[in-house]
Amino acid sequence: MRKAVLFTALFALGACNGSESDGTGTATGSDEAEVAEVAEVDPNADAGFEAIAPGNYEVVRTDGSIDQLTILPGMTWAAVFSDGQAAGGTIFAQDGQNCFVTEGVDGHQCFEGGQPAEDGSMQVTAEDGEMMTVRPVESFEQTAG
Repeated sequence: MRKAVLFTALFALGACNGSESDGTGTATGSDEAEVAEVAEVDPNADAGFEAIAPGNYEVVRTDGSIDQLTILPGMTWAAVFSDGQAAGGTIFAQDGQNCFVTEGVDGHQCFEGGQPAEDGSMQVTAEDGEMMTVRPVESFEQTAG
């Protein structure tokens, strides 16, 4: 359940970062991807993967707990959940959503995101309906323990 929430938040925030980083001033809609020739397809952009920007994110859950998510180049992810559990896996796009595969777990979790706020944060919704806030961070705060 926590993994789903974390990924949903990531999806939403990543979508904001991807659209801001385009910088070409040209449309990047699905119509262009459909008419692109195979030789022109960039698997990290034309397939929809531009929606997830590599970086560190905090995923704030409805109960106030915060998970730490890192999106790595190559469409992989690593997370440390608020309870200290760690996980990782791969990311892919499907039906306008970003989906996360967790290593060692069957299946995948897909998430839908809303419009990003001015600060780069975004509300995301998991398949089970839970809403989360995903926000970019420079680094994760270290707690003394």
